[in-house]
Amino acid sequence: MHISIRLIVVLLLCAFARGSMGQDPLPVELDLDHAAFAYDADHSMLEIYLAFGAASLGYEVSEDGYRARLPIDIVMLRSTAATLEGTPSDPVWQDSLTLDFAVTDTAGLVQGQYFVRQARVTIAPGEYELRVLIPSDEAHGRPSLELRRDVLVPDFATDELVGLSDVTLATGIAPSQERDDLFFKNGLLIHPNANQLYGKGMNRLYYYAEAYNADAIAGDDGQYTLLAYIAEANKPQPLSGLQKRAKRDARTPDVLAGTFELDALPSGSYFLRLALLNEHNESMVEQSRKFFVFNPDVEREQVVAFETSFETSPYATMTEEEVARGLAHIDPISTAQEQQRARSIQDLDEKRRFLMEFWQRRDPNPSTPINEFRDEFYGRLQYANERYSVRTMEGWETDRGRTLIKFGAPSMIEPHLYDRGYKPYEVWQYNNIPGEGQAVFVFADRDGFGEFELIHSTVAGERKLANWVEELQDGYSN
Repeated sequence: MHISIRLIVVLLLCAFARGSMGQDPLPVELDLDHAAFAYDADHSMLEIYLAFGAASLGYEVSEDGYRARLPIDIVMLRSTAATLEGTPSDPVWQDSLTLDFAVTDTAGLVQGQYFVRQARVTIAPGEYELRVLIPSDEAHGRPSLELRRDVLVPDFATDELVGLSDVTLATGIAPSQERDDLFFKNGLLIHPNANQLYGKGMNRLYYYAEAYNADAIAGDDGQYTLLAYIAEANKPQPLSGLQKRAKRDARTPDVLAGTFELDALPSGSYFLRLALLNEHNESMVEQSRKFFVFNPDVEREQVVAFETSFETSPYATMTEEEVARGLAHIDPISTAQEQQRARSIQDLDEKRRFLMEFWQRRDPNPSTPINEFRDEFYGRLQYANERYSVRTMEGWETDRGRTLIKFGAPSMIEPHLYDRGYKPYEVWQYNNIPGEGQAVFVFADRDGFGEFELIHSTVAGERKLANWVEELQDGYSN
């Protein structure tokens, strides 16, 4: 049974949070998440979700049981050149809190029990760094902790275009009129799930999002369609029984809240995906959130692939050059483990088998002779070759080609080829990249030879250059 590294880390943190004799004390167990929503013409609303492992806190005896007091600092820094060079810029927002947690008996604390808190801040759209700091606690021998996250706050104030907020994953959503409650919003109490872990003991996933300007895609009846579904992390297709369609009246905002039962899912990584469809059933904007399931008692169904024999497959007769080219093609969409495995294989037959298994794992319909995922991939690769090939390399090898192959076509491309005082550049905008949300890529022709390189992206793992605008100015020098 496969369990993701993320799940193992979460479970180990829960198990070790209480500490043990002879081991160094661990910091507070903290999971951090966030989601952005529309607010006004100049600001968005950012919600920050914090989940504290109950067993990792230091408790003192109180009149009604045990209490733990925890000071924390939350800071938002604008992503700037100063930050890039290692010198923090002035915070655009910060808050210092002392949180109070109460339990009747510390012996009753169980593995995986969390206290959840939430902070809200109105902030201008842009790129930020979120920092959460917990100081050391000498009384309980607990070291300090600092978490940092890159945060992209979208601009939702576009009246002409349909929009979709970030998605909040939750452990519970219920109607309420308790406006003073920390988790109240739009007539609902929403309890966020900051670690995105579901499964045994918590098999129902709740979600909350907001649609904006839905009338831009509504039909003559004033309605649009919401498509919500669960998919495996490496496949775009909905899982059987985990897909919902609903016609909705267009309004701004339109509150989208729903739930899925996950008790039949085996352990692994998944995506919740939301799409707003027009009257032609076309997806106009999408959003997704990655989450994790730990169901140790659920067996993963073994699907018999259409092509099970390596010896009779086309992979068995691939030349060494074809294999090398095939491995290079798949590198942008391979996981880190797959890349490491591919580099370690020396035997040609093993490389062929690796390629076959790579595509089989991504086949959405393994009982048919066609692998739709592979066909779409090579369709993107061919388009990249036709559109982005340059003197020194084929299109799929360029930064723009690699981005197209890995993330698909952007929602919008802003060409800036003749801006006075700037080198030629393009800005690619994505409405939704699974696990990332809205994203930006900036490609620049620094040398004037038509070879556009990626200089900045808001996607984790891609190149980040906070002062990219300044760098593109003619005459700019580092």
